[in-house]
Amino acid sequence: MSYVDFSSWPREQEQSFVVYEQQTAESGKKAMSLGIISGIAFFVIMIGIYAGVAPDSRDMTKGMNMSNLTKKTAKKEAPAPTPTPKEQAPAPAPEAPKAEAPKAEGAAPAAEKPAPKK
Repeated sequence: MSYVDFSSWPREQEQSFVVYEQQTAESGKKAMSLGIISGIAFFVIMIGIYAGVAPDSRDMTKGMNMSNLTKKTAKKEAPAPTPTPKEQAPAPAPEAPKAEAPKAEGAAPAAEKPAPKK
């Protein structure tokens, strides 16, 4: 990198800052290389742990009491008697008429007045 003419100051004044620019560039290179090395080391350690440590194969459910975890059903009642051919099933209830949607024209209806207090 050229450390000449990196600002609008006179050359003599710029030359006094070249040392700082070089130090900044060297520090950046050191930080990058140290980060890459530590990342590779972490990766190697993680692969070693993954490949070298066997997973726990104990059966944790062996001693569990599963009967208290399931829903208990109530006693079944006798089924309802089926209607004989003599009996007829009740007629279905007629459908209620559909209500009309409120109209959006005009102002909203006024609220009811509260009952007077005694």
